[in-house]
Amino acid sequence: MQDSRLPFHLKFVFGLGDHSINVALVALTMVFPFYLTDVVEMRPWLAGLVPLVGRSVDAISDIWMGRLSDRTRWKAGRRRPYLLIGAIPFALSFAAIWSAPSFEGDVGQFAFYAGVYVLISISMTVCAIPYYSLMPDLTDSYDERTALVTFRSALSLMGTLLIAVAFRPLVAAFGGDAPAWAMTGAVFALWIVWPWLPIWWVTWERPPAEIHEPVPLVEYVSVITQNRNFARLLGLFALGRIAIDLPLALFLHYFTYVIGKPDYFDSMMFSFIMGTVLAMPLWLRFARGRDKAEVYRWACIGWMTTFLGLLTFQPEWPYAGMVAVSLLSGFGYAAADMMPWSMVADIADEDELACGERREGVFMGIFMFVRKIAGASGVFVGLAVLDVVGFQPNAQNRDAVLFTIRALTAGVPILFILGSLWIARTYTLGHTQHEAILGSLEEQRGERAVV
Repeated sequence: MQDSRLPFHLKFVFGLGDHSINVALVALTMVFPFYLTDVVEMRPWLAGLVPLVGRSVDAISDIWMGRLSDRTRWKAGRRRPYLLIGAIPFALSFAAIWSAPSFEGDVGQFAFYAGVYVLISISMTVCAIPYYSLMPDLTDSYDERTALVTFRSALSLMGTLLIAVAFRPLVAAFGGDAPAWAMTGAVFALWIVWPWLPIWWVTWERPPAEIHEPVPLVEYVSVITQNRNFARLLGLFALGRIAIDLPLALFLHYFTYVIGKPDYFDSMMFSFIMGTVLAMPLWLRFARGRDKAEVYRWACIGWMTTFLGLLTFQPEWPYAGMVAVSLLSGFGYAAADMMPWSMVADIADEDELACGERREGVFMGIFMFVRKIAGASGVFVGLAVLDVVGFQPNAQNRDAVLFTIRALTAGVPILFILGSLWIARTYTLGHTQHEAILGSLEEQRGERAVV
């Protein structure tokens, strides 16, 4: 079963997990910073510190959850039960962060939002790490994993689209005040909780390998990160995440203050996501038979060049020109976002061959940790820079502030993509190498079965 093509319904339902996770992550990355600076009126540097503190406190839980799911031995499975355990706390904490309570000072305000952010991150981790770790169990195929990640990425982008075009309009429909934000948060909390039961229903797990003697977690992680390909993958992924999350956090500020047309935001995000969705089947076809690092490099080149359009956007530009640049930007971003997730599943096979143990849970935990910390660090630095240059919410800002927003949204990400592109040149686990690993694993598993 693991070597055949997966059925469409399984790919689709499995992709709903990334949809749920991305609805929450995009809301927290794209809308939440604007909510804190312009609705709650928190200082920009404090608004940037909220996700950084929240994700840093949560960081160890990603790796710990990965190891826990690797070593769980329940009748119902070692990963799938956690999908149901984490779903309700995930939704409740997401709803709570939009509740907009009143506080006298900055300390209480910051403590509330950072604390709830930690709860969201931990409960999301309980669902996300076992979910991501299921992929190597579902298929061994190098290309079929890319197909599975393509479904995940497409449905993930539908989550991005949903937030981009529906979150703020729903707030406006509810009245636009603080209770409207709370009601909108509750609606989306219901949306992110429902996919986890169908995912649990349609997925399966392979029989777990023998558990080795327990090793201290720090030593365990240290050994795993000594895998050269994994270290390179973490590097290119971290730089890519900053290039994604930094502009995502500032797009609302960019269209509101630099372009002066906040109503453009929804349509530009729609164009970007449509470009990404249209590009995915093309990238999937292009990727078959090719090394994933090669596909990633081509995607980065295309994605990077379209940031030049954002860097030069002017308020008087024709609307159609802005839409075209947004659409083209999605074409490069599509593969740049999805390929690393397909690559990490192959790393788990390489690791099993070396150590005889399936440790994809810890690999995914470290990967999720890097996703959170890299993105949050980029957002914090970006918002802190805005605070330093004197950004004022709901007001006319100086030219220096507008230039800073433009540079952070479009110029700085180019530098991070260049760094990611350079690291990708050194990644060596390609199609041929993975086929050889699978052949050796079959022999190794057969020998263990005989013993």
